[in-house]
Amino acid sequence: MTDQHPSQQQTGQLHGQADRDRVTHGVKRRLTSPSWLARAASVGLCSISIGFLILFVFVVETGGNVTLFTRPLLMQIAVSLPAVIMVLTAATTIGAGIAWWNRYWSIRARIHQSVLALLGLGFSWQLTKLGFLPL
Repeated sequence: MTDQHPSQQQTGQLHGQADRDRVTHGVKRRLTSPSWLARAASVGLCSISIGFLILFVFVVETGGNVTLFTRPLLMQIAVSLPAVIMVLTAATTIGAGIAWWNRYWSIRARIHQSVLALLGLGFSWQLTKLGFLPL
């Protein structure tokens, strides 16, 4: 038994439902916002790129040159990351173009996004030249 009147319980349930609806609406709005998606792509690009470099160097240092031929699990993970980097580079580049077109952020933020896109393009080009990505 509760000390609340049944109408108060229903009001509490309605407030709880309204809170959940507000959260899901905010998440849906962000997942469809081009400016938020562009920023998320650039954060993912930076994180995955740095993670790839650290993981690749770690695997080669601990396993030696043989790891390039035997392909342990960590090396397989490291070798699969350049494809993700390429997709995130494309998303970051498109997001930077859309940000300039629609003037989403300040000039400094748009320049920063453009620099990240250029760095991603350069890194993807280097990964292609080194044979991590197909032509």
